[in-house]
Amino acid sequence: MIHVDKVDSLLTEKVKISASGLTPFLNYKFELRLHSSNGILRSYCILKSDDHGKIDLTSAKPIRGTYLEPDPMGLFMTVERTDDVSYGDMIKNFEGEPFFYSLRLLSESEELLDEVNLKKRWHHPLVAEIEVKQGGIWGVIYKPPGPGPFPCIIDTPVLSGRLCKTHAPLFASEGFLSFCFPMFDEPGLPKTLEDVNIEYLSKHIKYVQSLPYCSDKIGLYGISFAGTIAHHLATKHPELKAVATTNGPGAFYREKGYIRENGRPIECETLDSSLTVTENGVVKQKAIFSDLIGRLRPATSIKWKKISTNIPFRVLSSIDDWLVDGVTNGTYIRDNLLKTGHKVEQTIQIEFVNSGHVMVIPYIPHHYFGYNKFLNVNLAFGGDTCTHGKVQETAWEKHIHFFKNHLGATKKLPDYERETRISIPGIAGSKL
Repeated sequence: MIHVDKVDSLLTEKVKISASGLTPFLNYKFELRLHSSNGILRSYCILKSDDHGKIDLTSAKPIRGTYLEPDPMGLFMTVERTDDVSYGDMIKNFEGEPFFYSLRLLSESEELLDEVNLKKRWHHPLVAEIEVKQGGIWGVIYKPPGPGPFPCIIDTPVLSGRLCKTHAPLFASEGFLSFCFPMFDEPGLPKTLEDVNIEYLSKHIKYVQSLPYCSDKIGLYGISFAGTIAHHLATKHPELKAVATTNGPGAFYREKGYIRENGRPIECETLDSSLTVTENGVVKQKAIFSDLIGRLRPATSIKWKKISTNIPFRVLSSIDDWLVDGVTNGTYIRDNLLKTGHKVEQTIQIEFVNSGHVMVIPYIPHHYFGYNKFLNVNLAFGGDTCTHGKVQETAWEKHIHFFKNHLGATKKLPDYERETRISIPGIAGSKL
């Protein structure tokens, strides 16, 4: 009864779902279940079959459900947490593992009529994943097939500090060389954000520049605090060709301080202005953000004047951001770029979108709140699930277009041998 054109697809690929052999003019329920490591998430829609006993999700308008307009990917965009997911859990997928789904067709009486398993891959099978651990450099390279050189996108570290493979594999699947790396809270790295030496971040850009298959076209991408880091790195690297950020706060607290290295206190730049220097010369810091815009001072802000006016920016800011005031923050970044000589028609692309803070990638679940272990509190992110999901889809397409426009066109990767039957691992332990 259910037909899916690609049961095995890349995460950002759209799939076509339909059903046939149904009783004409009856209501049917489509239910999509995402089997994540955190538990099951679910979306649904109620649709009426046509006079031929068929339903096509591309054109069918839901009578009710988690989305309300015809959309082939409506179910994927609106999966929501169930009671199977612990309160405050976020579906981060830092390891870039495939997403597995089950698509179910039910009658009006909730009788299960058909079920198909689906797989969405985080990166193309021909993309090579190369782990790097050498000379103080730690990260993962995602390399498209072929000798290159390839334009490169560096995914700057997220606030959790851990190695996060969320965005880089997707960029590589679009033909870019990509690189991601951790910042702290990993073996061999500082335990907290406050102990990070900013020069560590620049070392990774220089490393990527040295790769024989990397072209001289290098861009940065960052979401949330990673966006702030991308803005800061732009002040130090005028050779960058493009910077795109999503809800990156305009605050980057930094002052001179001291950290321990080989048992000795050394002067370095730090990631916060709320400093307490202990008697042994080691900096201890109190806060990451505090009233991001209102309490900014010249000494604790991005050095916008140091950013080359030749670097084009794409700045996405969410109107319904409950963590950072999206309009105020986006306007602050735009105004500072304009004041320092960046031209809107040439190098600034500002977009205000109707979504929440955690704007990640297409079809990753919407997080309207989530637990932060460093602050020991649930943070509110905002956003309506349906609207947020659609914005994630369209915003990602615009990010890719921006990078291709400024880093150069990429070669489309060839199709791969797709699985025709999907088995979902580890679903027996679910509560549902």
